[in-house]
Amino acid sequence: MIKPKRANPGDKVGIFLPSSSIKEDFRQKGLLEVKSLGFEVIEVDDIYSNKNYYAKGAEQTYNDLVHLFNDEEVSVIWSARGGYGANYLIEYLNENGFYEFKPKIIMGSSDVSYLLWHFLDKFNTVVFYSPMVFSSIAEKRYDKKQLVKIITGDYDEMLIKGDVLIEGKVKGVVTGGCLTNFVSLLGTEYLPDINNKVLFLEDVGEEGYRLDRMFWQLERAGIFQKIKGLVLGEFVKCFIDERDRDIFFNNLINRLSKYDFPIIHNLPIGHGDYVKTLPLGIEIEIDTDKFSGIMFNEKGVI
Repeated sequence: MIKPKRANPGDKVGIFLPSSSIKEDFRQKGLLEVKSLGFEVIEVDDIYSNKNYYAKGAEQTYNDLVHLFNDEEVSVIWSARGGYGANYLIEYLNENGFYEFKPKIIMGSSDVSYLLWHFLDKFNTVVFYSPMVFSSIAEKRYDKKQLVKIITGDYDEMLIKGDVLIEGKVKGVVTGGCLTNFVSLLGTEYLPDINNKVLFLEDVGEEGYRLDRMFWQLERAGIFQKIKGLVLGEFVKCFIDERDRDIFFNNLINRLSKYDFPIIHNLPIGHGDYVKTLPLGIEIEIDTDKFSGIMFNEKGVI
């Protein structure tokens, strides 16, 4: 797996719009926060675009990406926010070809999972499931120190804490992202490569029974027969109360305990109040006998 070149203080960060449109108050706060990290910020044209359900059409966003990849001073390409619309972009990328560029640090989460998976598999390059500029970054709901260490390449033996749901040991390359987006790709040619991988899944605002239904669908689709381990986020705003949470996780244990892999949950990645950044495409290690968190086994970007 190729690692993109590390970002250095003073490098340009390019912000683009693969999903929903932005709000001005979040924009201003997000720009200031990224600058506080030590980077110069540039934005794509037509930053206030708002078309249909999403900010820009696939062709516009494709052209924005071409521009950012062509700009040799841009080392980080960072999604403005999630929402909806990146699914159309992966179709356009696939049809038009986009693989002659040198890899760069690609960052995003939630709906941007579609794009991260596409680059992960097509570019064969590490990507970064991260807080986004005009949402979690703007609201300072992220681990600043950890994010900077990640994109500047300093993540060998880094830990992200979580809780054990099912015991076990595994080493494997991690992939994954937003559960809703992952389920939407079942039966399509765009489903990420999960064979012998550790699968990460998280979501926000999906009620417990909906989560249960999606995990039922994953099992019926044979997903859990292909993976080596499962790591789960916090599932923010998904449960009515603790009883509702217990029902969901007890069902999950009953359903998945027959598979021979560990399951970790409550990872603060994706949606939450103090989210961390997860490189996708690197090897991680889980050992529940001496568990303190998932450990990154690879050195950072070059």
